[in-house]
Amino acid sequence: MISYLARRLLVALLTIFVVVTISFFMVRLMPGNAESYLENQLIQQGGLSSAQIQERVNALLGIEPKAPLWKQYFQYLRDIVHGNLGHSMINPSTSVLHVVGNALPWTLFSVGVALLISFGLGVVGGTIMAAFADSFVGRFLTLVVSFLTAIPNYLIAIVLLYLIADRYHLLPSQGAYSVDTSPGFNLPFVGSVLSHSVLPIASYVITAWGGWALSMKGCVVNTLGADYVRAAESWGLRRRRVTQSYLGRNSMLPMVTSLALSLGFMVGGSVFIETYFSYPGMGFYLIQAVNSRDYSTMMGCFLVITVSVVVANLAVDLFYPLVDPRIVSPIGRKQSETDIDVGSGVVVGPGPVSATSGAAR
Repeated sequence: MISYLARRLLVALLTIFVVVTISFFMVRLMPGNAESYLENQLIQQGGLSSAQIQERVNALLGIEPKAPLWKQYFQYLRDIVHGNLGHSMINPSTSVLHVVGNALPWTLFSVGVALLISFGLGVVGGTIMAAFADSFVGRFLTLVVSFLTAIPNYLIAIVLLYLIADRYHLLPSQGAYSVDTSPGFNLPFVGSVLSHSVLPIASYVITAWGGWALSMKGCVVNTLGADYVRAAESWGLRRRRVTQSYLGRNSMLPMVTSLALSLGFMVGGSVFIETYFSYPGMGFYLIQAVNSRDYSTMMGCFLVITVSVVVANLAVDLFYPLVDPRIVSPIGRKQSETDIDVGSGVVVGPGPVSATSGAAR
């Protein structure tokens, strides 16, 4: 078990290092940079010579923009080790940690709530689609899910923004809360936060729950042929009881694994939705940093997203041995190669095993 944990931790650290390295060089290969962005701003203001503009740009950035890439790279790694993500190149007085710290709670709230809602709806919808595939409800849900899954979330955001916010003025269209409310744990502020989050959350849920429903449907279909499901049906249990207690619960493990990984990607926010609604989350500031070539903020966002995804993946890897201890033992890993596709009786590894014994396993 200890060697398994050590291998997973080593892989996690190596993954973070590789992603940070690739991101560092890829960002700097983008056309344009923050130095040129500031120079253009000062030129448009007028009244400054070329020497004065260059002097002011160097003072604002506080870095060596002309230094070799390898020197900037090692400087960046040293700063990360010391917990310093640098300052925004566009707003030198603001640290990247401050930007990320302000954006992260809004992303965790909006995308987190939307993810949990879409996951719950998808689990229920997918179970119904698989268990009642030949009924009108199952066919109707399949049609709805197929339609919504094909629509990009930014298109739903535009429609909601036009109909609900601009045309009928039912909900606010921009920001995380009204400017006339004072932040704090008070009823006006909480109500303002909730009302401003409805449209971003709805835009995510409408398009995301279909994917969860399709995944859950596939898991339930694989469970339909299991012996315990056939036994429950032979006992004369009601279809609703079989669906809830035998199909739904026993099909949840792969879905929970996918949910844990999605929680890691959740930190990145939703770039299009947060941009359209001017919602101050990670996606909103990331797209601003990309447009203005703000290297420090981009790298800070990439680092936070990478760490969150790797940590979520590591948590899933550590959770698996609790479910199936064979994963951490060489004999168990060799034995798992002969596992059977449940319900189909098809051998995916060496060794002749019958369909009945495969379903029992």
